[in-house]
Parts: sequence; structure tokens; C-alpha cells
Amino acid sequence: MSESCEQLPATPDGNRLQSGPEVILARAVHALGTAVGTAVALLCVPVVACVIPPSLSADISTNQDAGVNSPPAIVSVTSDQQALEEPGPVVFEMGTTAGEVSVKLIDTDATDTLYVRIFVDYNLPNRLDARARCEAPAGTSKRTATCKLNALCLAEDIGVQRAMTIVVFDRMPLGPGDGEPAFQAVPDPGLSTSRFYFLRCQPPQT
Repeated sequence: MSESCEQLPATPDGNRLQSGPEVILARAVHALGTAVGTAVALLCVPVVACVIPPSLSADISTNQDAGVNSPPAIVSVTSDQQALEEPGPVVFEMGTTAGEVSVKLIDTDATDTLYVRIFVDYNLPNRLDARARCEAPAGTSKRTATCKLNALCLAEDIGVQRAMTIVVFDRMPLGPGDGEPAFQAVPDPGLSTSRFYFLRCQPPQT
């Protein structure tokens, strides 16, 4: 009885795999596929943009004219005795007994100083400087300017109806010769508003 004897496989060192051309090609294809897959994955990642909002804290002292300038508005005009309704006529005495007027104003640009000028017969026949002036300092949107009227009426105005215009500027009016119209021109971006009255002057009452 004979016993078959099988030949044992060679040791791993004796039968080590060799890297043939087919193996190298397979590895290259595999590496290329990995790189392409990575690139596709990166393209599929959503891009998130980070938007930083602008600062809302503006330096008012240096940028008050950066935006749109708003004009001042006259809320009311009152004398020592009464409210002055347009177009009048309004009556004032000549000299120190003329009293004063209070002009209530509003301006959303709270940093603007408001300049009040009162003109008499401004365009008849020449453009003359204001006869009364006062200011409303910056600080709040609502404020009041009080103007003394001791120089409003002159001797030649007694018994004659005049035209009186109260003009409010949000910039200092320019001097004569510096702009038109004379005594009412303001530097950019200055704005103004006005009220018109018929004026009657009378001698001081004793």
C-alpha cells in the first residue's frame, strides 16, 4: 500500500509576488481615482461667505455733512404779546420798546447751529443786511432763538408798510461779496427756510 505524498508549498520568501507592469498600472489608476474623488468632494462643499456689517457708530463731529443735510423748519414765531401769523400785518414800535421775538425751530441735524436773520424790504430796491439776528445753538432737534428788535424799525419806516422776512439758516451766512444772494448765501451744503410778514412800524408809546 503506497502512500501519496504531496509536495508542500514553498515558503513565502520563496514565492514573493513581483510588481509587474499590470500591477503598476492598477496602482496609478487607483491613485488617480482617489485624487479625482477628492477634487469632486471639495467642489461639492458649500462655500460660506463671511460678510462683516459696516460700523453704525459714525463720528458726528467729523461726519455731520457726510449724509444728506435736512433744512431747518420754523414751528412758530411769537412776540412779547402774541403769535405772529403769516402774512400779518405785524406791528412793532421803533427803538428799545419794540421788544423781541422768539422763533421756535426744529432741525433733525441736531449738530447744526441755526442762524436767524430778520430782513426788512430785502429786495426793495437793494438787498440790505438783516436788521435783527440771533442764534439757536446745536444740541437738540427742537430749540428756540430769541431776537431783539430794537433796530427793526427806523424813522423812515413810520407810517409805511414794509416787507419783513424771517430767514433761518443751518450754516453761517456769508458776508457781502462772498456769494449770492447777498447776506443770504450759505456755504454748501447749507439750507434755509423763511416766513414772510407785512410790517408796520410806529413811534415808541410813552
